[in-house]
Amino acid sequence: MKSLEADLMHAGLDDHQLNLLRQQHTHLRGEGRAAELGSLALRSRFINLDDLVDKESQDDSNVIGDHFTLQTILPLEFCRRFVCVPTEFSKGVLTLRCAQPLKPAQRERIHQILRAPVSALKFVPSSRQEVCDLLLRIEQSGSVNGLITVLKHEGLEAGRLRSLVYAVLKEALSLRASDIHLSRKADPDAWIAYRVDSVMRQTHLLPELLMQSLVARIKIEAGMDASNSRTAQDGRLTVEHEDRIVDFRISTQPLVDGESVVLRALDASLLPSLGALFPGQPKMTELIRSITNQTGKTGGLVFISGATGSGKSTTQYTVACGFRRDAMNVITVEDPVEYILPFAKQIQLQALVKQKAIELERSILRQDPDILIFGEIRDADSARAALAFAESGHLVISTIHANSVLQVSERFLSMIDPAHRADSEFLLAHFLRVVIHQRLVRRLCACAKPMPPKALENAQSQALRLAGGLVQPRAGARQIVGCTRCAGLGYSGRVAAHETMHVPPDEAMRGRFVRAFKSHNLELPIDLNPENGVVYTSRLQTLQTLMDQGMVDWASVMQLLGVAGD
Repeated sequence: MKSLEADLMHAGLDDHQLNLLRQQHTHLRGEGRAAELGSLALRSRFINLDDLVDKESQDDSNVIGDHFTLQTILPLEFCRRFVCVPTEFSKGVLTLRCAQPLKPAQRERIHQILRAPVSALKFVPSSRQEVCDLLLRIEQSGSVNGLITVLKHEGLEAGRLRSLVYAVLKEALSLRASDIHLSRKADPDAWIAYRVDSVMRQTHLLPELLMQSLVARIKIEAGMDASNSRTAQDGRLTVEHEDRIVDFRISTQPLVDGESVVLRALDASLLPSLGALFPGQPKMTELIRSITNQTGKTGGLVFISGATGSGKSTTQYTVACGFRRDAMNVITVEDPVEYILPFAKQIQLQALVKQKAIELERSILRQDPDILIFGEIRDADSARAALAFAESGHLVISTIHANSVLQVSERFLSMIDPAHRADSEFLLAHFLRVVIHQRLVRRLCACAKPMPPKALENAQSQALRLAGGLVQPRAGARQIVGCTRCAGLGYSGRVAAHETMHVPPDEAMRGRFVRAFKSHNLELPIDLNPENGVVYTSRLQTLQTLMDQGMVDWASVMQLLGVAGD
Protein backbone atom coordinates (compact mmCIF):
# COMPACT_ATOMS: atom_id res chain seq x y z
CA MET A 1 0.00 0.00 0.00
CA LYS A 2 2.82 2.40 0.92
CA SER A 3 4.51 1.74 -2.43
CA LEU A 4 1.26 2.45 -4.30
CA GLU A 5 0.74 5.68 -2.35
CA ALA A 6 4.29 6.74 -3.21
CA ASP A 7 3.60 6.06 -6.90
CA LEU A 8 0.42 8.14 -6.72
CA MET A 9 2.26 11.01 -5.05
CA HIS A 10 4.91 10.80 -7.77
CA ALA A 11 2.12 10.93 -10.41
CA GLY A 12 0.91 14.26 -9.01
CA LEU A 13 -1.38 13.71 -6.01
CA ASP A 14 -0.94 15.81 -2.88
CA ASP A 15 -1.53 14.83 0.75
CA HIS A 16 -5.09 16.18 0.84
CA GLN A 17 -6.17 14.28 -2.29
CA LEU A 18 -4.52 11.10 -1.05
CA ASN A 19 -6.40 11.44 2.24
CA LEU A 20 -9.69 11.79 0.34
CA LEU A 21 -8.91 8.59 -1.57
CA ARG A 22 -8.13 6.77 1.67
CA GLN A 23 -11.53 7.79 3.04
CA GLN A 24 -13.28 6.58 -0.12
CA HIS A 25 -11.34 3.31 0.04
CA THR A 26 -12.33 2.75 3.67
CA HIS A 27 -15.97 3.61 2.91
CA LEU A 28 -16.18 1.14 0.01
CA ARG A 29 -14.56 -1.62 2.06
CA GLY A 30 -17.10 -0.98 4.79
CA GLU A 31 -19.83 -1.49 2.18
CA GLY A 32 -18.27 -4.80 1.17
CA ARG A 33 -16.93 -3.46 -2.15
CA ALA A 34 -13.36 -3.65 -3.35
CA ALA A 35 -11.55 -0.67 -4.83
CA GLU A 36 -7.86 0.13 -5.30
CA LEU A 37 -6.42 3.55 -4.59
CA GLY A 38 -5.12 3.77 -8.15
CA SER A 39 -8.59 3.09 -9.60
CA LEU A 40 -10.12 5.68 -7.27
CA ALA A 41 -7.51 8.25 -8.29
CA LEU A 42 -8.33 7.66 -11.96
CA ARG A 43 -12.07 7.77 -11.27
CA SER A 44 -11.71 11.08 -9.44
CA ARG A 45 -9.56 12.41 -12.30
CA PHE A 46 -6.78 13.41 -9.91
CA ILE A 47 -4.35 11.66 -12.25
CA ASN A 48 -4.44 10.38 -15.84
CA LEU A 49 -3.79 6.91 -17.17
CA ASP A 50 -0.73 8.15 -19.06
CA ASP A 51 0.71 9.33 -15.72
CA LEU A 52 0.85 5.68 -14.63
CA VAL A 53 1.50 3.75 -17.85
CA ASP A 54 4.72 3.87 -19.82
CA LYS A 55 3.34 3.46 -23.32
CA GLU A 56 6.75 3.03 -24.88
CA SER A 57 7.27 -0.10 -22.78
CA GLN A 58 4.39 -1.93 -24.41
CA ASP A 59 5.58 -4.89 -26.49
CA ASP A 60 4.51 -5.12 -30.11
CA SER A 61 5.25 -8.81 -30.42
CA ASN A 62 2.45 -9.98 -28.15
CA VAL A 63 0.89 -13.41 -28.39
CA ILE A 64 -2.80 -13.14 -29.19
CA GLY A 65 -5.65 -15.01 -27.52
CA ASP A 66 -8.92 -16.31 -28.90
CA HIS A 67 -10.86 -13.05 -28.51
CA PHE A 68 -8.26 -10.95 -30.30
CA THR A 69 -7.87 -13.63 -32.96
CA LEU A 70 -11.50 -13.64 -33.98
CA GLN A 71 -11.98 -9.91 -33.86
CA THR A 72 -8.94 -8.75 -35.76
CA ILE A 73 -7.21 -11.64 -37.52
CA LEU A 74 -9.34 -14.32 -39.20
CA PRO A 75 -13.17 -14.33 -39.27
CA LEU A 76 -14.86 -17.39 -37.82
CA GLU A 77 -16.64 -18.38 -41.03
CA PHE A 78 -13.29 -18.77 -42.82
CA CYS A 79 -11.90 -20.80 -39.92
CA ARG A 80 -14.77 -23.25 -40.41
CA ARG A 81 -14.38 -23.27 -44.19
CA PHE A 82 -10.67 -24.14 -44.08
CA VAL A 83 -10.92 -26.21 -40.82
CA CYS A 84 -8.19 -24.18 -39.17
CA VAL A 85 -7.86 -21.81 -36.22
CA PRO A 86 -5.23 -19.15 -35.41
CA THR A 87 -3.60 -19.79 -32.05
CA GLU A 88 -0.64 -17.41 -31.91
CA PHE A 89 0.49 -14.15 -33.50
CA SER A 90 4.02 -13.07 -32.64
CA LYS A 91 6.46 -10.79 -34.50
CA GLY A 92 4.33 -10.83 -37.64
CA VAL A 93 4.07 -14.64 -37.81
CA LEU A 94 0.57 -16.13 -37.58
CA THR A 95 0.36 -19.73 -36.37
CA LEU A 96 -2.67 -21.79 -37.49
CA ARG A 97 -3.69 -25.25 -36.38
CA CYS A 98 -5.07 -27.06 -39.44
CA ALA A 99 -7.01 -30.32 -39.72
CA GLN A 100 -6.09 -30.76 -43.38
CA PRO A 101 -3.31 -29.64 -45.75
CA LEU A 102 -4.12 -26.35 -47.43
CA LYS A 103 -3.66 -25.87 -51.17
CA PRO A 104 -1.66 -22.86 -52.43
CA ALA A 105 -4.88 -21.16 -53.55
CA GLN A 106 -6.40 -21.60 -50.08
CA ARG A 107 -3.28 -20.17 -48.42
CA GLU A 108 -3.40 -17.20 -50.76
CA ARG A 109 -7.08 -16.69 -49.92
CA ILE A 110 -6.26 -16.66 -46.19
CA HIS A 111 -3.58 -14.02 -46.83
CA GLN A 112 -6.17 -11.87 -48.62
CA ILE A 113 -8.75 -11.92 -45.81
CA LEU A 114 -6.42 -11.51 -42.81
CA ARG A 115 -7.16 -8.42 -40.70
CA ALA A 116 -3.60 -7.79 -39.50
CA PRO A 117 -0.19 -7.22 -41.14
CA VAL A 118 1.00 -10.84 -41.27
CA SER A 119 4.45 -11.36 -42.75
CA ALA A 120 4.36 -15.18 -42.65
CA LEU A 121 2.00 -18.10 -41.96
CA LYS A 122 3.00 -21.13 -39.88
CA PHE A 123 0.80 -24.23 -40.22
CA VAL A 124 0.67 -26.83 -37.43
CA PRO A 125 -1.08 -30.13 -38.27
CA SER A 126 -3.86 -31.02 -35.81
CA SER A 127 -6.76 -33.42 -35.64
CA ARG A 128 -10.19 -32.31 -36.86
CA GLN A 129 -11.58 -32.90 -33.37
CA GLU A 130 -8.97 -30.61 -31.80
CA VAL A 131 -9.68 -27.78 -34.29
CA CYS A 132 -13.46 -28.14 -33.87
CA ASP A 133 -13.13 -28.10 -30.09
CA LEU A 134 -11.07 -24.90 -30.27
CA LEU A 135 -13.65 -23.24 -32.54
CA LEU A 136 -16.51 -24.30 -30.28
CA ARG A 137 -14.69 -22.91 -27.24
CA ILE A 138 -14.15 -19.62 -29.06
CA GLU A 139 -17.82 -19.45 -30.09
CA GLN A 140 -18.86 -19.84 -26.48
CA SER A 141 -16.26 -17.43 -25.08
CA GLY A 142 -18.32 -14.29 -25.63
CA SER A 143 -16.55 -12.97 -28.73
CA VAL A 144 -18.66 -10.97 -31.17
CA ASN A 145 -18.16 -13.30 -34.13
CA GLY A 146 -18.75 -16.35 -31.94
CA LEU A 147 -22.01 -14.99 -30.53
CA ILE A 148 -23.22 -13.92 -33.98
CA THR A 149 -22.62 -17.44 -35.28
CA VAL A 150 -24.45 -19.04 -32.35
CA LEU A 151 -27.40 -16.64 -32.65
CA LYS A 152 -27.68 -17.29 -36.40
CA HIS A 153 -27.73 -21.06 -35.97
CA GLU A 154 -29.46 -21.57 -32.61
CA GLY A 155 -32.06 -18.79 -32.48
CA LEU A 156 -32.37 -15.31 -31.00
CA GLU A 157 -32.24 -16.14 -27.30
CA ALA A 158 -32.50 -13.08 -25.00
CA GLY A 159 -29.51 -13.96 -22.82
CA ARG A 160 -27.19 -14.36 -25.80
CA LEU A 161 -28.48 -11.11 -27.33
CA ARG A 162 -27.58 -9.31 -24.11
CA SER A 163 -24.13 -10.94 -24.20
CA LEU A 164 -23.71 -9.75 -27.79
CA VAL A 165 -24.53 -6.16 -26.80
CA TYR A 166 -21.75 -6.08 -24.22
CA ALA A 167 -19.35 -8.03 -26.44
CA VAL A 168 -19.75 -5.33 -29.11
CA LEU A 169 -19.09 -2.60 -26.54
CA LYS A 170 -15.95 -4.31 -25.26
CA GLU A 171 -14.68 -5.05 -28.76
CA ALA A 172 -15.08 -1.38 -29.66
CA LEU A 173 -13.07 -0.38 -26.60
CA SER A 174 -10.36 -2.93 -27.45
CA LEU A 175 -10.09 -1.41 -30.94
CA ARG A 176 -9.99 2.16 -29.50
CA ALA A 177 -13.22 3.06 -31.31
CA SER A 178 -14.80 6.39 -30.44
CA ASP A 179 -18.20 5.47 -31.90
CA ILE A 180 -20.20 2.36 -32.78
CA HIS A 181 -22.66 2.60 -35.69
CA LEU A 182 -25.48 0.09 -36.15
CA SER A 183 -27.62 0.26 -39.29
CA ARG A 184 -30.96 -1.47 -38.88
CA LYS A 185 -31.66 -2.00 -42.56
CA ALA A 186 -32.75 -4.78 -44.91
CA ASP A 187 -30.28 -7.42 -46.08
CA PRO A 188 -27.45 -7.00 -47.03
CA ASP A 189 -27.00 -3.56 -45.44
CA ALA A 190 -27.28 -4.31 -41.70
CA TRP A 191 -23.73 -3.42 -40.62
CA ILE A 192 -21.98 -2.85 -37.31
CA ALA A 193 -19.25 -0.27 -37.94
CA TYR A 194 -16.59 1.22 -35.66
CA ARG A 195 -15.05 4.67 -35.98
CA VAL A 196 -11.35 4.39 -35.16
CA ASP A 197 -9.12 7.47 -35.46
CA SER A 198 -11.93 9.24 -37.38
CA VAL A 199 -12.17 6.46 -40.00
CA MET A 200 -15.33 4.33 -40.29
CA ARG A 201 -14.69 0.57 -40.49
CA GLN A 202 -17.57 -1.73 -41.51
CA THR A 203 -16.79 -4.74 -39.31
CA HIS A 204 -19.75 -7.12 -38.86
CA LEU A 205 -22.53 -7.83 -41.37
CA LEU A 206 -25.62 -9.17 -39.59
CA PRO A 207 -28.82 -10.78 -40.87
CA GLU A 208 -31.69 -8.29 -40.89
CA LEU A 209 -33.66 -10.06 -38.14
CA LEU A 210 -30.61 -10.35 -35.88
CA MET A 211 -29.85 -6.63 -36.28
CA GLN A 212 -33.46 -5.75 -35.39
CA SER A 213 -33.23 -7.88 -32.25
CA LEU A 214 -29.83 -6.44 -31.33
CA VAL A 215 -31.08 -2.84 -31.66
CA ALA A 216 -34.13 -3.67 -29.54
CA ARG A 217 -31.88 -5.25 -26.89
CA ILE A 218 -29.64 -2.16 -26.80
CA LYS A 219 -32.69 0.05 -26.22
CA ILE A 220 -33.88 -2.18 -23.39
CA GLU A 221 -30.46 -2.14 -21.72
CA ALA A 222 -30.31 1.67 -22.04
CA GLY A 223 -33.80 2.21 -20.61
CA MET A 224 -35.26 3.37 -23.93
CA ASP A 225 -38.54 2.41 -25.63
CA ALA A 226 -37.68 -0.69 -27.65
CA SER A 227 -41.03 -0.60 -29.51
CA ASN A 228 -40.50 2.94 -30.80
CA SER A 229 -38.48 3.22 -34.01
CA ARG A 230 -40.38 6.22 -35.40
CA THR A 231 -38.83 8.98 -33.26
CA ALA A 232 -35.30 9.79 -32.14
CA GLN A 233 -34.30 8.67 -28.63
CA ASP A 234 -31.34 9.13 -26.29
CA GLY A 235 -30.00 6.83 -23.60
CA ARG A 236 -26.88 5.68 -21.74
CA LEU A 237 -25.17 2.36 -21.07
CA THR A 238 -22.31 1.46 -18.76
CA VAL A 239 -19.82 -1.38 -19.18
CA GLU A 240 -16.87 -2.53 -17.11
CA HIS A 241 -13.77 -3.07 -19.24
CA GLU A 242 -10.25 -3.87 -18.05
CA ASP A 243 -10.97 -2.73 -14.47
CA ARG A 244 -12.50 0.60 -15.51
CA ILE A 245 -16.07 1.82 -15.96
CA VAL A 246 -16.93 3.23 -19.39
CA ASP A 247 -20.13 5.09 -20.30
CA PHE A 248 -21.75 4.96 -23.73
CA ARG A 249 -24.08 7.72 -24.90
CA ILE A 250 -26.70 6.27 -27.25
CA SER A 251 -28.63 8.07 -29.97
CA THR A 252 -31.22 6.55 -32.32
CA GLN A 253 -32.52 8.15 -35.51
CA PRO A 254 -35.28 6.86 -37.84
CA LEU A 255 -34.25 6.45 -41.49
CA VAL A 256 -36.33 6.13 -44.63
CA ASP A 257 -35.22 2.51 -44.91
CA GLY A 258 -34.68 1.58 -41.27
CA GLU A 259 -33.00 3.06 -38.22
CA SER A 260 -29.54 4.28 -37.21
CA VAL A 261 -28.08 3.71 -33.74
CA VAL A 262 -24.85 5.42 -32.68
CA LEU A 263 -23.06 4.72 -29.41
CA ARG A 264 -20.38 7.23 -28.33
CA ALA A 265 -17.73 5.84 -25.95
CA LEU A 266 -17.06 8.19 -23.03
CA ASP A 267 -14.04 6.72 -21.27
CA ALA A 268 -13.00 9.28 -18.68
CA SER A 269 -9.91 7.26 -17.73
CA LEU A 270 -8.47 7.88 -21.20
CA LEU A 271 -8.74 11.67 -21.05
CA PRO A 272 -5.21 12.92 -21.75
CA SER A 273 -3.02 14.85 -19.37
CA LEU A 274 -1.96 18.38 -20.33
CA GLY A 275 1.41 17.03 -21.42
CA ALA A 276 -0.26 14.51 -23.73
CA LEU A 277 -2.77 17.09 -24.98
CA PHE A 278 -0.04 19.60 -25.88
CA PRO A 279 3.08 17.43 -26.41
CA GLY A 280 6.35 19.33 -26.54
CA GLN A 281 4.56 22.66 -25.96
CA PRO A 282 5.58 23.94 -22.51
CA LYS A 283 4.11 27.41 -23.13
CA MET A 284 0.66 25.90 -23.71
CA THR A 285 0.80 23.73 -20.60
CA GLU A 286 1.99 26.72 -18.55
CA LEU A 287 -0.87 28.81 -19.96
CA ILE A 288 -3.51 26.22 -19.03
CA ARG A 289 -1.97 25.72 -15.58
CA SER A 290 -2.04 29.47 -15.00
CA ILE A 291 -5.79 29.26 -15.57
CA THR A 292 -6.43 26.16 -13.45
CA ASN A 293 -4.23 27.40 -10.59
CA GLN A 294 -6.03 30.70 -10.23
CA THR A 295 -7.28 31.84 -6.82
CA GLY A 296 -10.08 34.30 -6.19
CA LYS A 297 -12.84 35.39 -8.52
CA THR A 298 -11.42 37.56 -11.29
CA GLY A 299 -13.78 36.61 -14.12
CA GLY A 300 -12.82 35.46 -17.56
CA LEU A 301 -13.86 33.64 -20.72
CA VAL A 302 -12.00 30.68 -22.21
CA PHE A 303 -13.29 29.37 -25.54
CA ILE A 304 -12.34 26.09 -27.22
CA SER A 305 -13.46 26.04 -30.84
CA GLY A 306 -13.38 23.77 -33.85
CA ALA A 307 -15.58 21.66 -36.04
CA THR A 308 -17.68 18.73 -34.85
CA GLY A 309 -15.39 15.84 -33.93
CA SER A 310 -12.31 18.02 -33.46
CA GLY A 311 -11.84 17.03 -29.82
CA LYS A 312 -13.28 20.19 -28.21
CA SER A 313 -15.01 18.31 -25.38
CA THR A 314 -11.87 16.27 -24.67
CA THR A 315 -9.81 19.45 -24.33
CA GLN A 316 -12.52 21.08 -22.23
CA TYR A 317 -12.71 18.16 -19.79
CA THR A 318 -8.92 17.89 -19.58
CA VAL A 319 -8.78 21.57 -18.60
CA ALA A 320 -11.66 21.04 -16.13
CA CYS A 321 -9.79 18.16 -14.48
CA GLY A 322 -6.89 20.51 -13.78
CA PHE A 323 -8.90 22.56 -11.28
CA ARG A 324 -8.73 21.67 -7.61
CA ARG A 325 -12.22 20.22 -7.65
CA ASP A 326 -11.74 19.02 -4.07
CA ALA A 327 -11.07 22.64 -3.02
CA MET A 328 -13.17 24.61 -5.54
CA ASN A 329 -16.83 24.46 -6.51
CA VAL A 330 -16.81 23.50 -10.20
CA ILE A 331 -20.23 23.47 -11.88
CA THR A 332 -20.84 22.20 -15.42
CA VAL A 333 -23.90 23.03 -17.54
CA GLU A 334 -24.19 20.61 -20.46
CA ASP A 335 -26.63 19.23 -23.00
CA PRO A 336 -26.10 16.35 -22.67
CA VAL A 337 -23.68 15.57 -19.81
CA GLU A 338 -20.87 13.50 -21.33
CA TYR A 339 -18.10 12.46 -18.94
CA ILE A 340 -18.98 12.05 -15.28
CA LEU A 341 -16.58 14.29 -13.34
CA PRO A 342 -16.30 13.45 -9.60
CA PHE A 343 -15.99 16.40 -7.20
CA ALA A 344 -17.90 18.58 -9.71
CA LYS A 345 -21.61 19.43 -9.87
CA GLN A 346 -22.99 18.62 -13.32
CA ILE A 347 -26.28 20.07 -14.52
CA GLN A 348 -28.25 18.66 -17.46
CA LEU A 349 -29.25 21.70 -19.50
CA GLN A 350 -32.49 20.10 -20.72
CA ALA A 351 -33.94 20.54 -17.25
CA LEU A 352 -33.31 24.30 -17.52
CA VAL A 353 -34.01 24.83 -21.20
CA LYS A 354 -37.23 26.78 -20.58
CA GLN A 355 -35.52 29.31 -18.33
CA LYS A 356 -34.22 32.64 -19.53
CA ALA A 357 -30.53 33.37 -19.33
CA ILE A 358 -30.90 35.63 -16.30
CA GLU A 359 -32.90 32.96 -14.46
CA LEU A 360 -30.23 30.39 -15.23
CA GLU A 361 -27.57 32.76 -13.97
CA ARG A 362 -29.37 33.49 -10.71
CA SER A 363 -30.17 29.85 -9.94
CA ILE A 364 -26.57 28.74 -10.45
CA LEU A 365 -25.03 31.73 -8.64
CA ARG A 366 -26.96 30.65 -5.54
CA GLN A 367 -24.86 27.43 -5.68
CA ASP A 368 -21.71 29.47 -4.89
CA PRO A 369 -19.65 28.41 -7.95
CA ASP A 370 -15.97 29.13 -8.54
CA ILE A 371 -15.69 27.74 -12.07
CA LEU A 372 -18.43 27.41 -14.71
CA ILE A 373 -18.02 24.84 -17.50
CA PHE A 374 -20.51 25.51 -20.30
CA GLY A 375 -20.85 22.52 -22.63
CA GLU A 376 -21.39 24.72 -25.66
CA ILE A 377 -22.37 28.28 -26.57
CA ARG A 378 -25.10 27.65 -29.11
CA ASP A 379 -27.72 30.42 -28.76
CA ALA A 380 -28.35 33.91 -27.39
CA ASP A 381 -29.41 32.67 -23.95
CA SER A 382 -26.24 30.64 -23.35
CA ALA A 383 -24.07 33.47 -24.77
CA ARG A 384 -25.61 36.11 -22.50
CA ALA A 385 -25.44 33.79 -19.50
CA ALA A 386 -21.71 33.19 -20.11
CA LEU A 387 -21.09 36.95 -20.20
CA ALA A 388 -23.13 37.45 -17.01
CA PHE A 389 -21.12 34.77 -15.20
CA ALA A 390 -17.82 36.32 -16.32
CA GLU A 391 -18.97 39.81 -15.29
CA SER A 392 -19.86 38.51 -11.82
CA GLY A 393 -16.27 37.30 -11.33
CA HIS A 394 -16.46 33.66 -12.44
CA LEU A 395 -14.22 31.87 -14.89
CA VAL A 396 -16.26 30.40 -17.76
CA ILE A 397 -14.90 27.67 -20.03
CA SER A 398 -16.99 26.75 -23.06
CA THR A 399 -16.87 25.32 -26.56
CA ILE A 400 -18.14 27.08 -29.67
CA HIS A 401 -18.24 26.24 -33.37
CA ALA A 402 -15.94 28.47 -35.44
CA ASN A 403 -13.32 28.11 -38.17
CA SER A 404 -10.52 30.15 -36.55
CA VAL A 405 -9.67 32.02 -33.36
CA LEU A 406 -10.66 35.34 -34.93
CA GLN A 407 -14.01 33.96 -36.03
CA VAL A 408 -14.90 32.97 -32.45
CA SER A 409 -15.80 36.51 -31.37
CA GLU A 410 -17.76 37.09 -34.59
CA ARG A 411 -19.67 33.86 -34.09
CA PHE A 412 -20.33 34.66 -30.43
CA LEU A 413 -21.64 38.17 -31.11
CA SER A 414 -23.77 36.95 -34.04
CA MET A 415 -25.91 35.03 -31.53
CA ILE A 416 -26.70 38.17 -29.51
CA ASP A 417 -29.78 40.18 -30.51
CA PRO A 418 -28.98 43.72 -31.79
CA ALA A 419 -30.40 45.42 -28.68
CA HIS A 420 -27.74 43.82 -26.45
CA ARG A 421 -24.85 43.56 -28.90
CA ALA A 422 -23.01 46.71 -27.83
CA ASP A 423 -23.02 45.67 -24.15
CA SER A 424 -21.96 42.15 -25.11
CA GLU A 425 -19.08 43.45 -27.22
CA PHE A 426 -17.87 45.53 -24.28
CA LEU A 427 -17.96 42.55 -21.90
CA LEU A 428 -16.33 40.22 -24.41
CA ALA A 429 -13.47 42.67 -24.96
CA HIS A 430 -12.83 43.01 -21.23
CA PHE A 431 -13.21 39.39 -20.12
CA LEU A 432 -11.91 37.28 -23.02
CA ARG A 433 -8.76 35.47 -21.86
CA VAL A 434 -7.96 32.50 -24.10
CA VAL A 435 -9.27 31.20 -27.42
CA ILE A 436 -8.13 27.81 -28.71
CA HIS A 437 -9.07 26.56 -32.16
CA GLN A 438 -8.10 22.98 -32.90
CA ARG A 439 -8.19 20.33 -35.59
CA LEU A 440 -7.14 16.72 -35.26
CA VAL A 441 -4.27 15.13 -37.17
CA ARG A 442 -3.28 11.46 -37.33
CA ARG A 443 -0.69 10.51 -34.74
CA LEU A 444 2.21 8.26 -35.75
CA CYS A 445 2.41 4.84 -34.14
CA ALA A 446 5.48 4.03 -32.05
CA CYS A 447 6.72 1.84 -34.91
CA ALA A 448 7.47 4.91 -37.09
CA LYS A 449 11.07 5.30 -38.28
CA PRO A 450 13.18 8.39 -39.18
CA MET A 451 12.88 9.49 -42.79
CA PRO A 452 15.80 8.42 -45.00
CA PRO A 453 18.01 11.34 -46.10
CA LYS A 454 16.76 11.25 -49.70
CA ALA A 455 13.08 11.20 -48.67
CA LEU A 456 13.71 14.05 -46.21
CA GLU A 457 15.41 16.13 -48.90
CA ASN A 458 12.49 15.60 -51.30
CA ALA A 459 9.96 16.50 -48.58
CA GLN A 460 11.84 19.70 -47.70
CA SER A 461 11.89 20.71 -51.35
CA GLN A 462 8.16 19.99 -51.53
CA ALA A 463 7.54 22.05 -48.35
CA LEU A 464 9.39 25.02 -49.80
CA ARG A 465 7.37 24.84 -53.01
CA LEU A 466 3.91 24.10 -51.55
CA ALA A 467 3.99 25.76 -48.12
CA GLY A 468 6.62 28.46 -48.62
CA GLY A 469 8.87 26.72 -46.10
CA LEU A 470 6.71 28.02 -43.21
CA VAL A 471 6.42 24.43 -42.01
CA GLN A 472 8.72 21.64 -43.11
CA PRO A 473 10.16 18.28 -42.00
CA ARG A 474 13.54 18.58 -40.31
CA ALA A 475 16.23 16.12 -39.31
CA GLY A 476 14.66 13.43 -37.16
CA ALA A 477 11.23 13.65 -38.84
CA ARG A 478 9.55 10.24 -38.96
CA GLN A 479 7.48 8.31 -41.48
CA ILE A 480 4.98 5.45 -41.19
CA VAL A 481 6.02 1.79 -41.02
CA GLY A 482 3.12 -0.32 -39.70
CA CYS A 483 3.00 -3.03 -37.03
CA THR A 484 0.57 -5.31 -35.23
CA ARG A 485 -0.38 -2.58 -32.76
CA CYS A 486 -1.63 -0.21 -35.48
CA ALA A 487 -2.91 -3.00 -37.79
CA GLY A 488 -0.33 -2.03 -40.41
CA LEU A 489 -1.71 1.50 -40.83
CA GLY A 490 1.25 3.31 -39.31
CA TYR A 491 -1.00 5.59 -37.24
CA SER A 492 -2.43 5.18 -33.75
CA GLY A 493 -4.74 7.83 -32.34
CA ARG A 494 -4.88 11.53 -33.13
CA VAL A 495 -3.36 14.69 -31.72
CA ALA A 496 -4.69 18.25 -31.70
CA ALA A 497 -3.13 20.81 -34.01
CA HIS A 498 -4.23 24.11 -32.51
CA GLU A 499 -3.89 27.85 -32.89
CA THR A 500 -4.24 29.84 -29.69
CA MET A 501 -4.82 33.48 -28.83
CA HIS A 502 -4.07 34.57 -25.26
CA VAL A 503 -4.74 38.00 -23.75
CA PRO A 504 -2.18 38.49 -20.93
CA PRO A 505 -3.55 39.69 -17.58
CA ASP A 506 -1.54 42.93 -17.27
CA GLU A 507 -3.51 46.12 -17.88
CA ALA A 508 -1.29 47.49 -20.65
CA MET A 509 -1.78 44.42 -22.88
CA ARG A 510 -5.49 44.25 -22.03
CA GLY A 511 -5.87 47.93 -22.97
CA ARG A 512 -4.24 47.32 -26.35
CA PHE A 513 -6.49 44.34 -26.95
CA VAL A 514 -9.66 46.26 -26.04
CA ARG A 515 -8.75 49.10 -28.43
CA ALA A 516 -7.95 46.70 -31.29
CA PHE A 517 -11.06 44.62 -30.62
CA LYS A 518 -13.48 47.58 -30.48
CA SER A 519 -12.00 49.19 -33.59
CA HIS A 520 -12.09 45.82 -35.42
CA ASN A 521 -8.33 46.06 -36.02
CA LEU A 522 -7.50 42.73 -34.39
CA GLU A 523 -5.32 40.88 -36.91
CA LEU A 524 -3.34 37.65 -36.69
CA PRO A 525 -0.53 36.68 -36.90
CA ILE A 526 0.91 39.33 -34.62
CA ASP A 527 3.26 40.84 -37.21
CA LEU A 528 0.18 42.14 -39.09
CA ASN A 529 -0.70 44.25 -36.05
CA PRO A 530 1.89 44.24 -33.23
CA GLU A 531 -0.33 46.52 -31.11
CA ASN A 532 -3.25 44.10 -30.78
CA GLY A 533 -2.28 43.07 -27.24
CA VAL A 534 -2.31 39.28 -27.64
CA VAL A 535 0.11 36.38 -27.53
CA TYR A 536 -0.53 34.13 -30.51
CA THR A 537 0.54 30.60 -31.41
CA SER A 538 -0.20 29.70 -35.03
CA ARG A 539 -1.25 26.29 -36.28
CA LEU A 540 1.90 26.18 -38.41
CA GLN A 541 4.01 26.55 -35.27
CA THR A 542 2.08 23.73 -33.61
CA LEU A 543 2.44 21.44 -36.62
CA GLN A 544 6.18 22.15 -36.76
CA THR A 545 6.49 21.22 -33.08
CA LEU A 546 4.49 18.02 -33.57
CA MET A 547 6.72 17.00 -36.51
CA ASP A 548 9.88 17.81 -34.57
CA GLN A 549 8.55 15.67 -31.69
CA GLY A 550 7.92 12.75 -34.05
CA MET A 551 4.17 12.85 -33.41
CA VAL A 552 3.00 13.44 -36.99
CA ASP A 553 4.42 12.93 -40.47
CA TRP A 554 4.72 15.28 -43.41
CA ALA A 555 1.90 13.57 -45.34
CA SER A 556 -0.57 14.24 -42.50
CA VAL A 557 0.55 17.87 -42.24
CA MET A 558 -0.08 18.40 -45.96
CA GLN A 559 -3.48 16.73 -45.65
CA LEU A 560 -4.46 18.99 -42.74
CA LEU A 561 -3.34 22.11 -44.61
CA GLY A 562 -5.22 21.02 -47.72
CA VAL A 563 -2.04 21.00 -49.79
CA ALA A 564 -1.85 18.45 -52.58
CA GLY A 565 1.46 16.58 -52.66
CA ASP A 566 3.32 15.25 -55.69
